[in-house]
Amino acid sequence: MNIIDLYVKKFKDLIEIERRCEMDFHKNEIIRLGKKRENVGRAILNLKGKFLGESLGCTLVRFGRKKPFKTEISPGDVVLISREDPLKSDLYANVISVGKNFIDVAFDEDVPKWVYKDRVRIDLYVNDITFKRMKEALREFAKRKNKLIYIILGLERPEKPLREDIKIKFYDDKLNDSQKLAVKRAVLSKDLYLIHGPPGTGKTRTLTEVIVQEVNFNKHKVLATADSNTAADNILEYLVKKYPDLKVVRVGHPTRISKDLIEHSLPYLIENHEKYQEVLSLKERIKQIKEERDKFLKPSPRWRRGMSDEQILKISKKKKSYRGIPKEKIISMAEWITKNKKIQKIIRNLDDLTEKIINEILSEADVVVSTNSMAGSDVLKDWEFDVVVIDEGSQAMEPSCLIPIVKGNKLIMAGDHKQLPPTVLSENKELKKTLFERLIKKYPDFSSILEIQYRMNEKIMEFPNRMFYDNKLKADESVKNITLLDLVKEEEIEETDKSIVNKIPVQFINVEGKERRDKESYSYYNIEEAEQVFDIVKKLLKYRIPISVITPYDAQVRYLRSMFEENNIDVEVNTVDGFQGRENETIVISFVRTEKFGFLKDLRRLNVAITRPKRKLVLIGNENLLKQDKIYNEMIKWAKSVENEKIRLNQ
Repeated sequence: MNIIDLYVKKFKDLIEIERRCEMDFHKNEIIRLGKKRENVGRAILNLKGKFLGESLGCTLVRFGRKKPFKTEISPGDVVLISREDPLKSDLYANVISVGKNFIDVAFDEDVPKWVYKDRVRIDLYVNDITFKRMKEALREFAKRKNKLIYIILGLERPEKPLREDIKIKFYDDKLNDSQKLAVKRAVLSKDLYLIHGPPGTGKTRTLTEVIVQEVNFNKHKVLATADSNTAADNILEYLVKKYPDLKVVRVGHPTRISKDLIEHSLPYLIENHEKYQEVLSLKERIKQIKEERDKFLKPSPRWRRGMSDEQILKISKKKKSYRGIPKEKIISMAEWITKNKKIQKIIRNLDDLTEKIINEILSEADVVVSTNSMAGSDVLKDWEFDVVVIDEGSQAMEPSCLIPIVKGNKLIMAGDHKQLPPTVLSENKELKKTLFERLIKKYPDFSSILEIQYRMNEKIMEFPNRMFYDNKLKADESVKNITLLDLVKEEEIEETDKSIVNKIPVQFINVEGKERRDKESYSYYNIEEAEQVFDIVKKLLKYRIPISVITPYDAQVRYLRSMFEENNIDVEVNTVDGFQGRENETIVISFVRTEKFGFLKDLRRLNVAITRPKRKLVLIGNENLLKQDKIYNEMIKWAKSVENEKIRLNQ
């Protein structure tokens, strides 16, 4: 077995293990918790469906009930719809939006009548199609013999450009020197380039310039992808706002694309194509013939009695009974078959016409944007691209990145391997090692780091810069000294609130609480820390300071959300993983644990957490536990030194 076969077999086996693990997680939780699965936010019960209409080829249904619900199910998720036992259902839908007592979903298939009755249940479930696309990409990987494949396998090295002194005109003239250097090297590279973008350094902005340069400078057709729909939409938004002359098409399920960007989506462009009226005419003709067909007897097994369609048509011409079936029923079945054949012929014509429209749209596009998974959809099945650009490279499993990679000859990836790896339920270490991290370690000469960060106060940056980025980061002047006092006047702050509402950018608050384990989810929560968070949030909200609360544990998220809702406080609470890639003026972190570290030990999760704030970071945890770890002890020292320094300066 050669190295390609070994590589493909390894990842096929790992994907299947992960797939089974994901399915088992949802199945076992449904079995174990039953109706109580709603308590952990992964099911909604006692719903009734209401038809909302049709849009972009989907049937839209709103499921609602009088009693409000709290759920982890969010737009873009795949859900399982059932009425009795969820595990006996095979009806799936995509979530469009979630309200306090309703959830809107889109069906790609015919909707059964029972969804419009009472007692409908919705469960968060696994998206199996992504695993199928990863396996298909591996099969394609084994067939391709281009240089990029050999570089990924380590059989060949990337090739350096013949000249690096070529001048490039930058379309985004506000890029800093490290961003320009990354863009230039990426564009001039022949096979591979990797852009390391730490928090707040403008990774997606830089990557967008790379895409535009690939189109205009290299005359390349680009496939731009990311692991999540949000990140794919971010690329799309940058492209269409900053470069309106660029022809960009977003491929994906319309329910998973931002409503603000839908006019650039393939479904929207299809519906607004000059030939789409022909599509509507064919659909109307199908509908009419179906209505005519259904007036006749459908040849079900009960009436066929072993006869084929051709036999029924032949016997009907003789106008005789056969095998105990009256001639009237045979003639009626023949009419049904004749009309059904007409329908099938029109459907084939419809498919051919739709394919022509799609090919016209994609042929004219300079850039196609999608998620990694959607790059493996039927729509892009036979398409090849000069260059593949992948964002979020450090958050995607290696086989996920292969889905777009097998469609191109050159690869440019951006990411930050110092932050969280992809979520892997099977906890397999091989799947957690990303292609981005592997390549940047193997080919450091074909990578560069973005050095200027535009998000946070330099004191907030100080610790993660030292621990994770070799002190390579610098705070831009625009954010270097920003504090909460830029948002609120010091004289307006009440004395009782000054312990938190102040110019100190980092504070650590020790709470001698107790970790508790949630019986249903096995996650942890800490009531004492939650009460401290609640007190801090109230003080900050008094001055309308934007805040987000993050924590590593789902159970703490649920406890805090419940506490805030009971007190009519509207503040986002999320897990660290769920908040990756985002930011806010103030971030409050609750570490929860008091006895054992658990997955607090994953220092990349710590890096994500402490690099979310712009002006203020409040760390809440048990000092006795945290200082037992070298890095967390350094974190506490850092926070205290920042606080003490500011206090000294104010004296």
